[in-house]
Amino acid sequence: MSGKPIDSDSRGFCVIMAGGRGTRFWPLSRTCRPKQLLPLGLGSSLLRETFERVRPLVGDDRILVVTNEAQADATAAELPELPRERIVAEPVGRNTAACAALGVGLAAKLAGEGPVALLPADHLIPNPDIFRDQMAAAFQLADADGGVITFGIPPRQASTGFGYIEVDEAPVGDVVAAGLRFVEKPDADTARSYVESGRFLWNSGIFVWHSADLAREMERHEPEISRLLAEPIAAYGSERFTSALGKAYETCPAVSIDVAVMEKLDGFKVMSARYDWSDLGSWDAWSEFAPDLGDDNHGQLRLLAGDGLGNTVFAPGKAVALLGVEDLIVVDTDDALLICKVDAAQRIKEITTRLESTGEDDLL
Repeated sequence: MSGKPIDSDSRGFCVIMAGGRGTRFWPLSRTCRPKQLLPLGLGSSLLRETFERVRPLVGDDRILVVTNEAQADATAAELPELPRERIVAEPVGRNTAACAALGVGLAAKLAGEGPVALLPADHLIPNPDIFRDQMAAAFQLADADGGVITFGIPPRQASTGFGYIEVDEAPVGDVVAAGLRFVEKPDADTARSYVESGRFLWNSGIFVWHSADLAREMERHEPEISRLLAEPIAAYGSERFTSALGKAYETCPAVSIDVAVMEKLDGFKVMSARYDWSDLGSWDAWSEFAPDLGDDNHGQLRLLAGDGLGNTVFAPGKAVALLGVEDLIVVDTDDALLICKVDAAQRIKEITTRLESTGEDDLL
């Protein structure tokens, strides 16, 4: 696909945040080959699909990827069209507030002030045309009115695995709603009440900011991050950039963009996503989009005859028989095998935490 934008006058810029580890996709996801670099979506890696989703809208020269040092080479290999200086490696993870401030600051330096999309690299969106239409509308709105536009996902069920956004009234079509507040992951009863009210959407973590407004809000709510990142942003493009970034990140606060800024905003705008979406937060979420094998089994494998029900299996090229088992997740790699109940999928991170504590780095 060509990297030339559909509208050469577009002022939008895309910052792809690609530094996550994807620990809930262990044992497939590893430190140097995390979730966003794996083909868990439509065939290509999730990072590649994110890149291909936005390049027709903004062009290759308006895309920046922020990753980390351990993943920088693999990220560059996945996106050979991007000049290496457009792939910025954080020296250490400091959560998403620093990543956002750095990415948007560099976007403003490269293209001037204007609307910037902050996009996680590991989401699955199978209908990119609809996504681009809505993103173009969000760019125009941010450019005209400033502030931030976030995409809310109409909830498919009362999930406890997502944060929620409360709006003044349920958005219809592309009508923009006024956002009232961001809510952390709720318990089951609260999630049910949110969905029944019709005034709550899942928080997608996709934001479109006017770069000047994000800079002002960061200065207001996280002045230390703004102060520390000012020097590396100014040094970008010179030999001083890497050392300046390393020095800034030594003491940079580690906080999410949601906690640092979004939850403290006096007001924000919400667009209801018309595109299909999944954050692929765990293996059970992946099963919603994995090949259907019958009897509510999903996955990548050669399924032999059996009577298993509701299982998710990742074992490409292997013959697997499912006999008398239900609601299991099975993931087979060269050096590790995961077997767990579907309702324990959110606990897989406990394994990587234990491996870190025992020093078994070869499995991380």
